[in-house]
Amino acid sequence: MRKMDMLTNFAILMLIAIANANFNATITCSLLSNGIRIKDPDNCNSWITCIEGAPHNGTCASELFYDRNTQTCVNATSIKCISNNPCAPLDSASGFTADPYTCNGYYYCNEGVGTRGACGTDYNFDPNRTDCVRGYVCGVQIAPDSYCNILPDGVFIKNPNTCNGYQLCWHSEVLNLTCPKGYYYNALKGDCDYTTDVKCAEAITYTPPAAATEFCGHTGIFVSDRESCNGYYYCAVSSDSASGIELKHGVCPNGRFFCAENGGECVPRINVVCSYNRCVGSDSNSIVLANVSNDGCHGYTICQGGMVIGNGTCPDDGYFDELTQICTNEVVDFPACATWRQLNAYMELFILKSDKYKN
Repeated sequence: MRKMDMLTNFAILMLIAIANANFNATITCSLLSNGIRIKDPDNCNSWITCIEGAPHNGTCASELFYDRNTQTCVNATSIKCISNNPCAPLDSASGFTADPYTCNGYYYCNEGVGTRGACGTDYNFDPNRTDCVRGYVCGVQIAPDSYCNILPDGVFIKNPNTCNGYQLCWHSEVLNLTCPKGYYYNALKGDCDYTTDVKCAEAITYTPPAAATEFCGHTGIFVSDRESCNGYYYCAVSSDSASGIELKHGVCPNGRFFCAENGGECVPRINVVCSYNRCVGSDSNSIVLANVSNDGCHGYTICQGGMVIGNGTCPDDGYFDELTQICTNEVVDFPACATWRQLNAYMELFILKSDKYKN
């Protein structure tokens, strides 16, 4: 199909001006923490800053586009414009350009304003030939106001459909995350928070297991919640249950995991062997690395917001030190990442030393 035919198709198909996507800056800002910048999906050169849930607009200088990841204005030729208006990068030029959100769509642009058309059945628009081509394979299409288009990688946004859910964009993929049981996601803080401190209409309440005796042999002790590295129950006296035991849930402070020894206590995380998510309790606003259980302290898990977003291994058979956050040639032997064989050896050595002192 030639360019003149495409113009004819504009008359046959409906001729429409570019319509904005269903983007509401106020609603989006209500899901973000203070100070987060959103790339304006309607323009290449502007952004929106969210302050106390309200949007505040900003605009780059002439010839500059806004870069969502660096959160700065950059040369317009150095970045691909992701906008509801695909004609915006063309400025005063005229011609055809692809609809960035559908494979068969295209626009005829004139002085920054576009009129949309669509290729026929089995044809897609080829931006290199500026023509409709049968069977042309286009890239993956995403919504114009997708989080991956308007937010920097790694920024958390509340899931509006749940009280305890939140999301982030990571390498063009939207990840769905959930706060621990008993917590709601606080959009303004950008972190999980106590349910009493978060307004949420959804009725989500934390209910501990009914069979308290499965966790507690007797009252007055702390036991693992068997779901997380930092969660525990306190086995309290209760007159309301048949067992006489009530489970009260708690979470260790950041940097500490629960250890069942000595009646239960929160200890530095590098001293605890835990097969659950070892990212839990990490700083929500930055990426941190954690040692991996039972690998001899060579690997690491990439964490953000208490969730796993990747994995890695130190080069040259090096060791990962969670305390310094670096790979090193110095031997690291934290109990958290020691192999089961190493742990057994430590226990045997400990028992031998104990017997020696007893004698």
